[in-house]
Amino acid sequence: MGYQPTDETDQKSVLHLISTPEEIVASYKLGYKKPDQVRIGMEVEKFGVHRSNYGPITNLENNGMRKIQQHMIDELGWEIHRQEDRYITAMHRGGTALTLEFNESASELSGRTHPSIHDLARELRIHQHELAEMSKLHDVVWMGIGYHPFHTADQTRFLNIDRFRISDEALRRASPKMWKEHGTRHLSIQANIDYTSEDDARRKFQLLLLLEPFICAMYAHSPLKEGKTTGYVSYRLHILRKLDRRRYGIRKRFFDADFGFKDWVDFVMRIPMIAIAREGKWLPVKNMTFAQFLRSGYEGYAPLMEDWELHSSFVYTDARIKQYIELRTCDSLPPFLIPSMQAIVKAFVYHPDGERFIRELTKGLGFRELLALLDDIPKRGMQAELKNKKLLDYCKEILEVASSYLREQAILNEKGEDESVHLQPIKDFVFVKEKSPGRWVMDKWDGDWRQNPERLIEWCSFE
Repeated sequence: MGYQPTDETDQKSVLHLISTPEEIVASYKLGYKKPDQVRIGMEVEKFGVHRSNYGPITNLENNGMRKIQQHMIDELGWEIHRQEDRYITAMHRGGTALTLEFNESASELSGRTHPSIHDLARELRIHQHELAEMSKLHDVVWMGIGYHPFHTADQTRFLNIDRFRISDEALRRASPKMWKEHGTRHLSIQANIDYTSEDDARRKFQLLLLLEPFICAMYAHSPLKEGKTTGYVSYRLHILRKLDRRRYGIRKRFFDADFGFKDWVDFVMRIPMIAIAREGKWLPVKNMTFAQFLRSGYEGYAPLMEDWELHSSFVYTDARIKQYIELRTCDSLPPFLIPSMQAIVKAFVYHPDGERFIRELTKGLGFRELLALLDDIPKRGMQAELKNKKLLDYCKEILEVASSYLREQAILNEKGEDESVHLQPIKDFVFVKEKSPGRWVMDKWDGDWRQNPERLIEWCSFE
């Protein structure tokens, strides 16, 4: 769901005035971790549908999300963290959060940070089983897929709260032809990683952007729209490439050798604002960048650090810098595939040779070539080419190296297995099937599944 306004119960206050970009830059340095404390976290979005008729769930209906949330509160120890009108927008338990999305039929897990993929996978399994059990009581099943395969834009509903009303209006103005499709029907998986210094943040940020094309191709998983194949292995990525270029995508400056927090802040400050929050209320902001707001305020409101946090949450670049770094590019996936994506990220960002390997792999790749490759991937997936070589071959190499890095890190589970065990599900697609999950689903949908929604649900459900 992104950033939500603070209240007096929050432990960490961001309600202090700011007046210079340097204060914002300094806030990123508060995210530094010691080398032995770096971790990885996940964010997982999924769609809810009624099992009996495949229709989208809504929040307040008799068998909707609100009822499922109440079961989780009453029976599983979840606590309400945020509530707006009748909507529970966020629940917490321990360090884990469950939040609502734009689309009433969508929900997001924001997991704790973990020292190992074993721990991350365990948290995901717990969430999967709990959510499935509570949802069955209300004829609901959850699907991990990057673009809603069944419903039209008119069949899905935005959550009727201020944050989404205001942001919907602003984002629709910026991308009038594409926004409704994007905002109501696309979901992703996100990996979050730590940094130890500004230099380390730059290296990891750039490493993730160079790793991005291979992750996108390997995990492409949104081939359907309104019950039909689209011709894209990732229709979601196709849509993202056409949205507001001020907020989405990547920038050439991101790859500069001296790129740092100040450059990131300068970039974000030039993006038009959408809203500010005061006392838990959302106030729309029009025709103003954050740089202008910082200089002159807005309608009597002076800038707070909270305003920066909120503004940054409306920046949707492929990777994003906070007090940690987010890789945001991966389609939503069936739960059995999610730990493998996180394992690849962890293998490269937390191994001393990870950056060197990825830079050598992409040596000679110019920025325009990278953009062209990212434009080609939604259609061709791992059949797209880089330097006259299919991405499929690069992905095989990446998986082999990731396996060796994880074996070297030697973090073992209770069975004595290192983290490379979590790569096996994606290896089956890359080495055996030689196609992404999206290409496999596309072939199945028009093949022996005979466009049967039940077969797709069985494939990607959280049950």
